Amino acid sequence: MTLWHALSHEGFGRMASWLWPRHEPRGLLKVEGRTHLSVPLVAARASCGFPSPADDYLDQPLDFNELIIENPAATFAVRVSGDSMVGAGIFPGDIAVVNRAKTPSDRCIVVALLNGEFTIKRYRQRGTRIWLEADNPAFTDIEITEHSCFEVWGVISRCVRLL
Repeated sequence: MTLWHALSHEGFGRMASWLWPRHEPRGLLKVEGRTHLSVPLVAARASCGFPSPADDYLDQPLDFNELIIENPAATFAVRVSGDSMVGAGIFPGDIAVVNRAKTPSDRCIVVALLNGEFTIKRYRQRGTRIWLEADNPAFTDIEITEHSCFEVWGVISRCVRLL
């Protein structure tokens, strides 16, 4: 079973039959928050400017599941491609953590399916007008019309960048 089918089976998308399986999304990552591993969190801050003296104690352990995943049952991740959202700090190769339980609101960043293609953009809404906005001036806004096949798959709650 592919991830596309697994996500759809678990309620992560109501896809039109014309879309299946020709446009199976690539790069969707299943998020599992079942393990609880924690790492030490140093209570002192690490300066990016001038060095500061280190404190000799640790804060409470940090669980990355709690830090990154707000709602495990409604969360998936997707690897980012393209540079339309670099102004928002989302770069190619990043992993966007997507919460399907959040309702999109004006100016939030969403993963949306638009005319059979996945995109990450800023969701904009004024009254009944909806459009998608890039955070890069090289890209134009995308107006959502009655002729658009449009579905928000979720709101991006976190973005992870591997160095």
